[in-house]
Amino acid sequence: METEIAEIKAAHNKAVADFYKSELTKGDQFKKTLLSLSNLSDIQLVQVVDVSSINLCPLYYNYAVVLFHQKQLYSALKIMTGILQHVDHLNNKFLEKVGLLTVCILLDTNHHKKADQLLEMLQNRLNINNDDILLSDDELLESEQGRKPEELDEEQEIYRNLFRLALIRSRLLNRKSVIIPLEETSNFSILKAHQFYLMNDFQMSAKELSKQFKNEVVTVKKYGEDQNVCIANNMGLIHFSVKHYSLAVRFFQQALLFDQKALETARKDYSNQLPLHCLGATKRADILYNLGIALLYLQRPKDAFDCLLVPLNVYHKNPRLWLRLAEACIMVHKQHLKEQESQNKNIVSSVIGSGVHRKFVITPSQLKYSIDDTGSSAIPSTSLEFALLCLRNALTLVNHYLQISTVLDMKSVKSETFEVFGNNWNKALDDGVLCNPSKPLSKAAIEKLRMHILTASSYVSLCLGDYTISLQHAKELLKMENIPDTHKMLAYLYSAESCIMLDRIPEAISFLDPKLMTELKSTDFETRSSPDWNINTLEAASAVFTYNLAVSLAIYGDFELARTTVAMSRHPIVTFHVKMLELYLEMQSGNVEKCKKMIALDTPQYF
Repeated sequence: METEIAEIKAAHNKAVADFYKSELTKGDQFKKTLLSLSNLSDIQLVQVVDVSSINLCPLYYNYAVVLFHQKQLYSALKIMTGILQHVDHLNNKFLEKVGLLTVCILLDTNHHKKADQLLEMLQNRLNINNDDILLSDDELLESEQGRKPEELDEEQEIYRNLFRLALIRSRLLNRKSVIIPLEETSNFSILKAHQFYLMNDFQMSAKELSKQFKNEVVTVKKYGEDQNVCIANNMGLIHFSVKHYSLAVRFFQQALLFDQKALETARKDYSNQLPLHCLGATKRADILYNLGIALLYLQRPKDAFDCLLVPLNVYHKNPRLWLRLAEACIMVHKQHLKEQESQNKNIVSSVIGSGVHRKFVITPSQLKYSIDDTGSSAIPSTSLEFALLCLRNALTLVNHYLQISTVLDMKSVKSETFEVFGNNWNKALDDGVLCNPSKPLSKAAIEKLRMHILTASSYVSLCLGDYTISLQHAKELLKMENIPDTHKMLAYLYSAESCIMLDRIPEAISFLDPKLMTELKSTDFETRSSPDWNINTLEAASAVFTYNLAVSLAIYGDFELARTTVAMSRHPIVTFHVKMLELYLEMQSGNVEKCKKMIALDTPQYF
């Protein structure tokens, strides 16, 4: 066994030497060698990699470093978790590297609490003082102790700076108080801006990012990332938070240009053979995610759809992303309906013939959505068929995450079962289920997300003619607790329309019972107004509800009650629909002269 380990170590050392000899450019070859030596072909199937011998920890550590720079963070985390099982036997020099890499991976994968606890453990084990880390050299000299910081060699200074950045970042993400050094550098200014952002002081946050920095410009060539990309993206987030969506879009587009230019410059400098630290430098997927959301708020769904498709390749387990894609498709459909509605809002659209042969052409109702049979719904496009596919994926993920969240609440399954420095890592369970790049989803957030998905699914199924599924989703929505009144009203309306299309009129009328409107509150409608949501008062909601009840009664054949009911619906939001229904009711009753009077009053140009 010892001979075998010795041979592996020798082969590993040779691979490291060859990798450095290639100036870190032959990353794939180095990774392939490490993979063969470590026998990690089934890393996707395990929770924690079993590092059999402490002598092999450097080998596994180097493999994790490669995965980290290739942005395979979860695989890297499994390896680092395995190495930490031997933590009591690692020397401090190696522990510094292992601990810092693990913290960076934890922060990048939104394990904020675990990262914070691991940092505390490292500080205790390595005797790291907060003042030595967080304060600059000048500030240390002016402190009460008046002690001069110890002279550090170059490697120690680099480690101190990296540890300091990780510590500040962890404290910010965990909403803990932290002192950020007063250094006019891009790193600390970005962190300070993040601190102001979390405090909702967006003006000071933007001011920090607009400073002139004294440090060397952070570029992909030297550091593996570009400061201009980060600053432009963060400025976009600030403007998005204050609802300046056009400016946010401009900054996100600028960030994309910076990202593209930085990579092109790095490829040119390295003759298209990027070293290891430059492999995962691009932030394109994350920026496009942000840009897509901002474009949705700007009512530009087609552009948003194109942007959101790119991060889908990386974050396909994110139900929010699937929902946003579906929302883009729905918004395209709604804009098309709005165009149709705006063409003619009169009862009569035209007249045919003259004299006694003159006939009025009633304005046709909106055309039913035509299903495109020419292509597959799996092909990405802004169609309702693809929207339904996205919503199915989102609902499947949300139901799965609900199960995980329930298990975490019951504490019947724990992610790690070993101790680090005498502390059980299970105490640092994160708040919710991981959903990168979004923050972890709490059970309440998952339920809220499920509510939105069910509402959209019911609407899309209704448009596509799948009335049974639409009714099923609407009923599931009504069973949920604490849903907003706006969604409750939509659930009633979708249920009623589905029942009408299924020829279950009495059941449809039961969903439109006026007593149900008394349960709704006006505040919810007023706070949810948007360009695509015109029902921003309880009166408007009541008018829509009453009109739909009148339609159901008319279909059921109770014309008198339908006429009485529609007379109570007089809000501008349903004016055109009410006119058409009243004309229909008069025609059914045989009141031809009254119909003519209604037409003459609405469109006098035809008389």
